[in-house]
Amino acid sequence: MSQLILEKGAKYNKGFVKRILDLRILRGIEVGPYFLIVSLVVFVGLLTMTTLVFSTSEVTKGYTLNKLDSEQQELVKLREIKDMQLSQVRALDSIKSSSKVAGMVRPNQVAFIHGDTVLVSR
Repeated sequence: MSQLILEKGAKYNKGFVKRILDLRILRGIEVGPYFLIVSLVVFVGLLTMTTLVFSTSEVTKGYTLNKLDSEQQELVKLREIKDMQLSQVRALDSIKSSSKVAGMVRPNQVAFIHGDTVLVSR
């Protein structure tokens, strides 16, 4: 029967983070539970700030759209009021009762200067 002898232990005994981050710069830094907790808090903070920045821009766009929509509704109401007033002024009863029409005089006799044109004389 053969035996397997491991002199310094298996390679998987080395920490996962230390195996991945086995760089010269990080050799002096001890990666412990406090470092992991602080890095997790910083990561969550950065993620939250990024989310807030992008959601704030979306909310601002939505607010602007709602404001423009309400302004459009006001302008539509004003246009409808102006159209109603214009139709009242154009009504035949309104034209007959105006002071300009009351001051007009009928001509006695109309004579056309040229047969093809609209020029007339008295």
